[in-house]
This record gives sequence, C-alpha cells and structure tokens, in this order.
Amino acid sequence: MTQQMGAFYLQPTIQFDARWLDVSGKEEGSVAAFNFDGSDTMFYAATPTLELGTDIPISNIASFRIYGKAGVEFSTKQWEIEGRFAAAENLPGNPALHLPEAVDSPLYRVGAGLELNGVNGVGLSVRYNGAFGETVKQNAVSASLKVSF
Repeated sequence: MTQQMGAFYLQPTIQFDARWLDVSGKEEGSVAAFNFDGSDTMFYAATPTLELGTDIPISNIASFRIYGKAGVEFSTKQWEIEGRFAAAENLPGNPALHLPEAVDSPLYRVGAGLELNGVNGVGLSVRYNGAFGETVKQNAVSASLKVSF
C-alpha cells in the first residue's frame, strides 16, 4: 500500500520473520574444548516499517530514487544452546551447560538509499541499514548493480 503525496511516497510495510538456529559441533585439541549437542530453536519477529521517498526524473530514460525508512522489530526474547566440556564428557554426573542468549526487543531499524534506474531494468543502488537496541549496534553499507534481461 503506497500512498503518493505530491512528489513523495509513503509506504508502510510489516515484515514477519521466523528464524531457526541450529548449533552443533565439536572442538578438538584444546584443554577447554566445548562440544555443542545440536541444540536448535526457533524465534519469531515482526517489524512494522515506514518508508518515505521520492523519484526524481533526470532524463526521459533515467531517474533517481531517494528514500529513508525506520521501523521497530519486536521478537521473542531468548534462545538457548546446550553443550558440554569435552574433557568432562565421560565423567559421571556431567550436566549440560545451558547458554542463554537474549535477543534485543525492541530493535530499532533504520535505512536510507539512493537508486539510479535506467532503461531496460539497468540500475545502480547504494544503501545503508542500521539496527540499534540495548546490546546491538549494527551498521551496514551496500551497493548493487542490477541488469534485467
């Protein structure tokens, strides 16, 4: 659902994510080697976002799109992995060690981009995406060239 407002557009979206995390493995050759027993878990997130942008024609065959977006990701808050120290694996009463990891919720997401769109689906874009929370600070810049055929 994109709303045109003169030269600008406003586009609300909501993204639903289901993530599966599987941790398994065996470390060898270390006194403190740790073996993961194949713990797996699912966690879910929903991210409502608003994008504001504009398309600027620069010729009859090319245009710029400039946009910014902001959203808030809400997710299940914790997942847990299980493992054991390799050196104690065969000892009686060797309990598993549970390592919980909290997921920041809410996680604030921002982004901005500049796209150059030409004829026949050729395009060049540069994007910034960031995520910020209680323990998260993430910044990413990417560029892409698109050629449709």
